[in-house]
Amino acid sequence: MTAESVIIGGQTVKKKLIIALLGGFLFLGALLGTFGLTGMAAGLPLVGGFTVSFDKMEGKGFKMYGSVAESATAEKNPVAVNEIDKATITNLKITKKIPFLGINAVISASQPVEITGLQQKATLINGNASFSEMTMKEKYVGDRDLSNPATLAGAAAEHFSQTADTITLTNGVLETVYLFQKTVSLNGMKVSFEPAK
Repeated sequence: MTAESVIIGGQTVKKKLIIALLGGFLFLGALLGTFGLTGMAAGLPLVGGFTVSFDKMEGKGFKMYGSVAESATAEKNPVAVNEIDKATITNLKITKKIPFLGINAVISASQPVEITGLQQKATLINGNASFSEMTMKEKYVGDRDLSNPATLAGAAAEHFSQTADTITLTNGVLETVYLFQKTVSLNGMKVSFEPAK
């Protein structure tokens, strides 16, 4: 008897492949449109739930205050708004979950990232922080109609504030619903897609 070898080929599910490719190209197109082919972005916000992590961030001209912001899943989220005039970030990684594709889009930079005009609206901030010339203060807002959402957001922003000449945050992890940079330089930028966990 002679043994026959049988080759069984795999099958590609065309619908899933097209969705994944289309999603990837749309996301890459948005990234290239945002950051440009030179790795520079100017004045463009990224809205949605993002996880921002890094080894170290050094910033000048820091301000933090409370507010309310929208996310993809809720209309009113209490957030800490962080504004930094100038920041340098080491080992930056920004992760965006794309649940309908079952993947995470990841932007990372192998070299220090330089940012001006940074604004983040964070629902969680975790890390080791140090400040210089730090001031914390409250402002009376009890005379306002806090049942009005617009008034509530403004009162939350004015109620508490923290400022510092400099901030250093190490082992940072931020869950954000909004990121804005006036300018950003992403040298050693890498865009990748990972299976969602």
